Amino acid sequence: MKTKSHVRFFSRVSHLDADIELVDVIKILSCNGELHEQNETSKNKIFKYVNKQQHPILWERKPNEHNRKIAISHLKSTICESFIKNIYENFTLYLSEILQSAAKNGLNPERLIGEHNVNFTANEVLTTVQESKADGIINLVAKSVFRKLENEKSTKNLLKKFNDKLNLEVSEESINKALPFLEIRHLLVHNDGKVDNKFRDSYPSFNYYNISKKSITLKLDYTLLSAVRDSIYTLVNEFDKKIVDNNIVHKTELQP
Repeated sequence: MKTKSHVRFFSRVSHLDADIELVDVIKILSCNGELHEQNETSKNKIFKYVNKQQHPILWERKPNEHNRKIAISHLKSTICESFIKNIYENFTLYLSEILQSAAKNGLNPERLIGEHNVNFTANEVLTTVQESKADGIINLVAKSVFRKLENEKSTKNLLKKFNDKLNLEVSEESINKALPFLEIRHLLVHNDGKVDNKFRDSYPSFNYYNISKKSITLKLDYTLLSAVRDSIYTLVNEFDKKIVDNNIVHKTELQP
């Protein structure tokens, strides 16, 4: 058995995996000459079907292999960056959903709240009661607690405290294995993928470029994506197994 949140997580990220595969297909088509004219002249287009009105930037680019490679490489890098950002968002959504389900299943309020006291206005409470079912207030509290965890701006603390609140006993080693791949998202959002020597020394297996310059940039490639995917998927699976084995959520939140 697995949680419905687990199923939803993997359903959402399957679309991200499909995006990566599609970019690879486009690259293969281009390398085989199936996306461009065979006779390179100044009158031809960088790719077939490029239209001056719809694609003015591509229209201006000279139709040669170098420019096609640049265009597709940039697309690949952009999709890779989007993958890493989105898989993180989907992962935290999974955690939030589980916390809400656990609260509705009778999670000890002291364990749920812990150090994260939350307050609500009368308007928030009344609106929730009027618009939601009986468990609306529980969801409101659980969501607020999770926001408190996120606002601590520490992925390590988020995972540790989520683990502790639900008493899952997922090992620190398992969390630490996934941690660097989750923190890459922060590098992309807040530092444009640039790292310092400390980060590079901590994670020497990653690929970097611009190493000789003042800033070192993390290389977004399929090797990195595979590592991100595997580490996060493994952690989700481990969390979910503990959640199911320990009856953290109600049986109606489970499926084969």
